[in-house]
This record gives sequence, C-alpha cells and structure tokens, in this order.
Amino acid sequence: MKLLNNLSSLILEAANLDVVQDSIRNKKVITINYDGREYGRGFREIEPVCVGYSKKGELVLRAWERQGASHSKVTRDNPIPGWRFFKLVKILTYQPQGDNFYEMRPDYNPDGDKLMSSVILNANFDNTENLA
Repeated sequence: MKLLNNLSSLILEAANLDVVQDSIRNKKVITINYDGREYGRGFREIEPVCVGYSKKGELVLRAWERQGASHSKVTRDNPIPGWRFFKLVKILTYQPQGDNFYEMRPDYNPDGDKLMSSVILNANFDNTENLA
C-alpha cells in the first residue's frame, strides 16, 4: 500500500482546461514542467490567475511565476518573481502543491488580459463568486 501511495504521488496531471479553471477558482499554487524552448525549459512554481484564448486562437494561461526555469533576455526586463504567459499545449505537467495564494500581485488586471482575445476565467480576489 505504501508503494502504491508513493507511485500515485509521482503521477502528474496534464494541464487541461478543467484542471486549470479549478486551480484559478481555488487559488492553488501549481508546479508545472514547461516546454518553453524560447524562454527556458523546466519546472516553474506559479499562481495561475487567468485562462483564455490568445489572439492566435491558442489556449493560454496568465500566471505569477514565483520561481523556476524562466531564463532568457526577457527575464532581465521581467525578473522572477513576475508575470508569465504560458501556452497550455506546452505545459507538460501540472501539479497542485497543496498551498493556496490569496494576494493580488502587482499589476493584476481584474478585467482580464490584454494579450488574450477572449477570457474564459479570471481570478477573483474580492471574496465573491468567481467571474466566468
């Protein structure tokens, strides 16, 4: 039984829309493994706050990156911790950490994300029902 519990803790979820929406609604801290060739491949600890469609029609996630593998010339102008934009198809694993976040980060936009053509869900920090 102990082996089964250990194995189940190694199974990582994929980033599908339902899982992402749940983490936004419940303000769950997530660890992702991201295939960001141009901005660094690897693990990141994030606070997901907005999911929607990019102007190219791709399913995307806006999140506050607490720490992780983001590296490139971009991080010099946008250091970690900071806001990041992730394509869901490039998120290889999506694992809740058991922690929650409740703090609205600097420059958070409660109306959505200007890089998205449409917002599916945006986090709500005013203790009322989440926006859909």
